Amino acid sequence: MITDAPSSHVKYPNRLSLLINSPRDDAMPDMLIIFNPFSNRGDSKHTIDSVLQNLSKSKLDFEVKLTKGRRHAIELAREAADAGVPVVVAAGGDGTVNEVANGILLSAKGQEGVPPTTMGVLPMGSGNDFAWGLGIRNGVEEAVDRLKRGHAKVIDVAWAEFDNAPPRFFVNMLGCGFDARVNIEAHKIQRLRGFAIYLAAVLKTLWVYFEKPPVRLRIDEKTLETPAFITFVANGPRLGGGFLATPQARQDDGLLDLCIATDIHRREVGPLIPKLMKGKHIDHPKIIMDRTRSVTIESDHPLPCQADGETIGENLHLIRIVTIPQRLRVIV
Repeated sequence: MITDAPSSHVKYPNRLSLLINSPRDDAMPDMLIIFNPFSNRGDSKHTIDSVLQNLSKSKLDFEVKLTKGRRHAIELAREAADAGVPVVVAAGGDGTVNEVANGILLSAKGQEGVPPTTMGVLPMGSGNDFAWGLGIRNGVEEAVDRLKRGHAKVIDVAWAEFDNAPPRFFVNMLGCGFDARVNIEAHKIQRLRGFAIYLAAVLKTLWVYFEKPPVRLRIDEKTLETPAFITFVANGPRLGGGFLATPQARQDDGLLDLCIATDIHRREVGPLIPKLMKGKHIDHPKIIMDRTRSVTIESDHPLPCQADGETIGENLHLIRIVTIPQRLRVIV
């Protein structure tokens, strides 16, 4: 989660300060890097300087802007896309990626079709699941190399509408139920980093939240009523920094992958965790896997929900999701 705080409270590396404070002679760079200095519990501040030094050695003409709070990256990305910046890079975690993607897609040209602005990713968060789905699996240095090469492809995105929360795009995964509670608990953990945050949050949440509210799902033309411990709607294969909830999901196949854990007992969750980490849970008798172009989730009980690691709400009753194929160009 992006924490709103004045920039004067953060000590930035020398190169980053120089890039932020130096006026530009030209109006528009080839690349805008939107950096969330609070990603990965603030540890990203210690990585960004070496990243910028690496990029400075290339011929890339780039500028850096910092986020100052929640939804700020949406504003920065939309302004850049409307100004015609060719590449906008999300430097942070999956929440930063989500906001940058929303900004590009909500720009004037983004609402007409595939926006001309391409999104890049510098994975500097706790989970970095979207980057993993793109094949960026060796950290920031690999991502920098890919930015230099500039190869891109067009991927699908998903559009989600809620009964009492603003609509938004997501690019990796939306989760309702236990997963969303884990996400809330994970944001409270300050002393751990990376996948350990999510694993600790899973174990903690098992003790404080174990609900299986009845849900009604409309999956294209099918209807399903079931208790649901977790409902995942995915564009990518992984979440939580290491859980392959939808291992067969592809970001460019025009489909959303579903994973629904139904009437799971508490004692079954422990053995299921290592299977989820390896994507070996798909044949479990209490897990439903499916693919669809659209899905509606309804419940008379309040549902917590997250999208790309950002909490949408804790009291949702209606969620409508549709895939929008081939809509966002990303550097791979």
